[in-house]
Amino acid sequence: MDDAGTIERFLEHLRWSVLEASGRDLAVGEVRRETHESTRLHVVLSGTIELVRNDEAVVLDRGDVALLPLGGPTRLTASDGARVLSATIALVDPIPTMTRAMPPVLAARGFGRSEPGFSSLLDTMHREASDARPGSSIVLAGLTDVVISAAVRFWLEHGCGTARAWLAAARDPNVGDALAAIHENPGSPWTVASLARIARASRSQFAEQFRDAVGDTPARYVTRIRMTQAERMLRDGEPVSGIAYRLGYDSEDGFSRAFRRHSGIAPSRWRRTALQPVA
Repeated sequence: MDDAGTIERFLEHLRWSVLEASGRDLAVGEVRRETHESTRLHVVLSGTIELVRNDEAVVLDRGDVALLPLGGPTRLTASDGARVLSATIALVDPIPTMTRAMPPVLAARGFGRSEPGFSSLLDTMHREASDARPGSSIVLAGLTDVVISAAVRFWLEHGCGTARAWLAAARDPNVGDALAAIHENPGSPWTVASLARIARASRSQFAEQFRDAVGDTPARYVTRIRMTQAERMLRDGEPVSGIAYRLGYDSEDGFSRAFRRHSGIAPSRWRRTALQPVA
């Protein structure tokens, strides 16, 4: 998990302009599809939706926030009546390598429950996006800055990702290209040699640059990203065999051994513990 200084330095890079925003009401079972090349933000104001980008699916409840740094084809499905605020946004000072190194879907699940003080801001964002009042775009951009910063901070504080890698991508575009490749396809059979080619460096040079920038070896970082994906898939009910295949392991046993080294328990037991209701 990142320390406070790393999170703070990263959040300094997040200043957003709002290119377009709109609220929508989705009836039970209603499906909305969209494809955007720019960064997208989705805020669930009420109800529950399933958001699917490519083959990654997350369930979002009231107050949850999802940031899609690279946009992409997305499907929103309401499991009950839902109201969603969606916006196309852009960094004021874009750093493409940093954005590409971020996960395709950054979902702050539980944000609304854990940070109830932001609920009024979410409602205000919806009103500003819906009303044609003077200065609405300026007010909405300011609120978007606040909400995204808080949601990303929540996501990082809960160990869902690491801002150190994103800062490394901002400082070193070559390392950033390798990080982006790992995040885009964590199941590929990555080696130091294959990542060094992407980073346009020798193996020894790349390994040293990566360790200095990210604070970990390429192999351990790949495993960490895979395990983060595995935890999400386990929560979503995917079978262990399917998770092993998608994350590049030769067998279910091989994945289970890697997962036990990461978490200390078998995947099936981890799933039961993660889904157990809190008393």
